[in-house]
This record gives sequence, C-alpha cells and structure tokens, in this order.
Amino acid sequence: MKQDFYHKIREMEDDIKNYYRYLHRYPELSGKEYKTQSWILEQLRKWKVECRPCADTGVYAVIRSKNQGHTIALRADMDALPVAEHTGLPWKSEHDGVMHACGHDAHMAVILGCIRILQECRDRLCGNVVFLFQPSEEQQGGARRMIEEGILDDPAPEFIAALHVWPQEAGSITCMPGPVMAQPDAFCIELKGKGGHGASPHLCRNPIPAMASLVNAIGNITADTVSAQEMAVVNVCRIQCGTKYNVVDENGFLEGTIRTYNNEVREKIIRRLKRLTVSTAEAWEMEGIYSMSAGYPATINDKTAARWAARILNERLKNIKVFTEGEASMLGEDFSYFGEYCPTLFLRLGCWSKKEGKRYPLHNGCFEIDESALAEGVLVFCVLVSAFTERGFETEEEFL
Repeated sequence: MKQDFYHKIREMEDDIKNYYRYLHRYPELSGKEYKTQSWILEQLRKWKVECRPCADTGVYAVIRSKNQGHTIALRADMDALPVAEHTGLPWKSEHDGVMHACGHDAHMAVILGCIRILQECRDRLCGNVVFLFQPSEEQQGGARRMIEEGILDDPAPEFIAALHVWPQEAGSITCMPGPVMAQPDAFCIELKGKGGHGASPHLCRNPIPAMASLVNAIGNITADTVSAQEMAVVNVCRIQCGTKYNVVDENGFLEGTIRTYNNEVREKIIRRLKRLTVSTAEAWEMEGIYSMSAGYPATINDKTAARWAARILNERLKNIKVFTEGEASMLGEDFSYFGEYCPTLFLRLGCWSKKEGKRYPLHNGCFEIDESALAEGVLVFCVLVSAFTERGFETEEEFL
C-alpha cells in the first residue's frame, strides 16, 4: 500500500500543484468561500466521492470502506486573508486585496490529493475516512459551526488530523505532543476624557498621554505578572485617538491581543489589564472601559496520537524528516474545537523555498510555498490514514 501511495502521488503531482495554483488564484475571505466550495464539490463529484455542503460555505466528504476498521478525519481550512499579494507568481491572486497568505490553498490541495488517491484505493482501505473543508478559520470559528451541524456524527471520527504549512525545510514534518497553538483573545480599552482646543490643554482631559502611560504598563505585564516558565503574550497592536493636529479628542482606544496556553495565566493577565484600565483612568481623571472577545481554545496535540504518528512516519517514510520537538506557537487555530470531541493532531508541513530571498512569514504579502511540499503532505496523510483505519493507535506499549 505504501508503494502504491508513493507512485500514485508522483503520477499526479502536477495535478496536485494545479489544484493549489487554482485555489491560490481565486482566494475568498472568511464566510465568503462560495466559489471555492463549488469548485471543490465539482472535483469530488467528478471522482464519485460522497460529499455535501456544510456550514454555509464548507464541504463535508467521506469515503466509506466495505472493510471493517477505524474512522479518521482530515481537516483543511479554506479562507484567505485581506492581504494584497506581492509575490509576482504567474498564479497570483486575481482578487485585489485578498490573498492566501496563510497557506490554506495548500491545505486544500493536499486534502484533495488524498481524496483522489484514497478513492482509487478504497477497495483496499479499512474503516472510514472523513474530509472536512472548513470555512472561516481566520475570523469566525468555522470549526464550531461544522460540529454543531453534526459532521462528527456518522461516521464518528476516532481521530482527527490537520496540517499547516510552516516556515521550515520544505517537505519536513513536525509531529510534536502537547501545546501547538495558543488561545488568541482580543481586548479593547477605551479612555473617555474631555475634548477641546489643542492650545488649551488645561481645559481638556487628553486621552493620548494617558494612553501612552497605559501602553507602557501593558508592556510590562508578562514580566510583572507571569512566571518565566509560562508562555504568554500581551501586545497592543492598534491605537486610535484624534483627527486633527489642534483638536483634543474626547475618546481614545487601545486594541491588542492576549495569547496563552494556561487558563490561570490568562485570568491573571485579564485581571491585571482591568486594574490598569481603572487605575490609569483615575490617575488622569478620565473614565476607563475594558472589554474583550474570547478567542479559540489553545490547540493541544494528543500525546498518544503524536507519538503514534511519529513512529508510523519514521518507519514508513525514510526520506521525510520528522521532528518530534518544536517551539509552541503563539498563533491561534480553531482546530482546537475538534479536540473537545476526540484525539487530534496538528502537524506542521515545512514549505520554505530553497531560495532564501523567497522566505517570508505567514500573513505576509510575499508569502509563497515550495510546491514540492504538497506531494509530501499528501503522502504523509495517506500513510497515516492507511495505518489508523486498519489498526487505530494500536496499544501504547507497542510504540513507546
């Protein structure tokens, strides 16, 4: 089966690249992935795969084997970002100001390649394979909506895996247990002063000096409040106050992000932000209002799943580098919602170009992948699907 996967993937590698290029050329923002959905459904129906729309702009698909076995699900996110593209690629975005700058086009292409190969091999598969093309990862939490619509009900996955292209050696895989992506909360602080003429500051209550003081205090929160053994970020990313050089505005706004893995640490930071809001406002004789929007839960890889997957990949794919350790990211991911239902594994697929001048971070308008990574991603998923549907995680003693 392993050799069949390898040769089949090599035979269709150009097709997989073409899926990626098409999706990259036509990106759509969160909640607006209608054409992406339609195109994916068209491909799946052409391959005679059971599929249906879900979560408004998402796609659910399943391959049901006649052979007894386990059920696994693979997930790919679909949405693009409001980023202007500057890659200069022949297949660059045709939608101004919208770009697949986070690699979701690659994720979908990898899953499509898996579906095509597994559908051709379905007579030799065991169990069931569910495929989740998930909308709205970047903004609206499409994972939760898919779950609420019952996509995990029949068949019910015993294990869900996903991957994300990552700034590391192209084709390499990071398969690490434990924390992978943080909980991303957003906060907003409003300071209400008293407006007036810039030439008469004594008659006003200018929010700007108070905001400057507050920004400095927020910058010290992790050092003053959080143990050095914990991972946490508190960062002010947007400041708004004033419209004209000689007018003191009445209201000032700070917006930022909190990133944590530990809920106790998170609560400490929130309490500190609330106290700083009140104390700063009182010191400057203003009113301070703190509000926040809770983000997705942290994404934590199941330890058994991570160890199992690393063993399978190391045994069966000798030419692929598999890293079992890595730095937990402070980025956020709504894949974490799936982890509330069954063991999950969030892999990193190295995608960095061999050309150093082409290595840009995620969410950058110049971000591009080394397309050779696509075939490696398909191979990794096909091998994991084959192993899990046949024997599940086996027993822990077999691979410790």
